[in-house]
Amino acid sequence: MTRVVKEPSRLSLTAIREYAERIGEHYDIYDRAGTADLQALLQKLGGKLAFGESKESLHVSAPGNFTIFLPLVTSSRRDRFTIAHELGHYFLHYLHPKLGEAASFGRGERNSVETQANVFASSLLMPEQEFTKAWKRFDGDSYRVAKIFEVSPAAADVRAEVLRLK
Repeated sequence: MTRVVKEPSRLSLTAIREYAERIGEHYDIYDRAGTADLQALLQKLGGKLAFGESKESLHVSAPGNFTIFLPLVTSSRRDRFTIAHELGHYFLHYLHPKLGEAASFGRGERNSVETQANVFASSLLMPEQEFTKAWKRFDGDSYRVAKIFEVSPAAADVRAEVLRLK
């Protein structure tokens, strides 16, 4: 039986931001510029990617055995954010509460569970210190900053707002 999880983590958004960055550091996924190697992280965690007609989602069979589903028609930058978002569900809503059973997470709703996964994703993909340096170096040019972190300019703008750089 697969459980669809809808309970938010009890972590604050600040704690989620810190948790995401600690995970990236622990698994040593950042290059010198702060760009996250999500493929390496997936491999280290035992996760797989699957592409198809289905909606963006995460299906967990057990710890270390999960699949992130991506549509065929999205950009690589969108896919990176989706992968990081679904990893947010994996860490925040599956591993952290220690469910230990099969679980599924969909994407597209607007609720606290989805907000938490988005906060996790942006923090994992754009670590605060490296992002702040890049933002200042490029005078807030979201296109140039987005290129470094391989995210969309809109994602870079949101991260800058959250970090009060704008």
